[in-house]
Amino acid sequence: MASILITGCRGGIGLDVACRLLKRGHTVYATVHRESSVNDLRTALQSCGENFVIDTLDITESSDIDKVDNWDIDVLINNAAIGDSGPLAEIDLERVKAVCETNVFSALRLTQKVVPKLIAKGQGRVIFMGSMAGLTPSPFYAPYGMTKFALESVASSLRTELKPFGIKVIIINPGVYKTGFNENFMSRKYEWIGAQSLYKDHMTYMRRKEWVLKLELPGTWSIARQVVKAVEARWPKRRYVAPAWEWVFLPLLRWFG
Repeated sequence: MASILITGCRGGIGLDVACRLLKRGHTVYATVHRESSVNDLRTALQSCGENFVIDTLDITESSDIDKVDNWDIDVLINNAAIGDSGPLAEIDLERVKAVCETNVFSALRLTQKVVPKLIAKGQGRVIFMGSMAGLTPSPFYAPYGMTKFALESVASSLRTELKPFGIKVIIINPGVYKTGFNENFMSRKYEWIGAQSLYKDHMTYMRRKEWVLKLELPGTWSIARQVVKAVEARWPKRRYVAPAWEWVFLPLLRWFG
């Protein structure tokens, strides 16, 4: 059994994965961004198993990441992420920087903190939660998608760099699941489009690009199952994808993006 650190366990995929791993006998360090989420997470995990530690972990704060020094970790699952959307031709770059800071730089910062622990053990796994958005460019969703494209490169490079130390690096590519995350960040592109926006007369066109929300799956079981495989497989794949049909039709999704 492994000791597994998971970021972003407030709900959705992170919570589902934490529960499934507990049920399979693993020890889980389940972390959330805010203190207000701790009690809800504890209640949710109590029915899944007993071997868990719940704590807040703001991955954008180096001082907060120091908590990891006190945890015994075999597997790191970089799941925490934020999203934003809007036309790249005019979106405030501070908003883009915020998404990059959380989804890319902070995930890498946490990985750098954990890797020495894994090297000392001579084995371990680092798992990045990517996205189909990191494989399929989508108009108006680039502030989020570009970070997932970056994680593709991060995972690929780390996989080679850490192989001599016995550490396996894996990326997970979820499709669209109905957790509220996609709908929330996709709708943000309308918050700041005012009278001076280049797209003030193109709202109908922008809304047509939200067709992807109609594909959302109601449960996260299919992707959570892939994460469990990434944790437990003796010889894990480099990439796990769900739902499978999105991977099969990826070229078509790119065509209609």
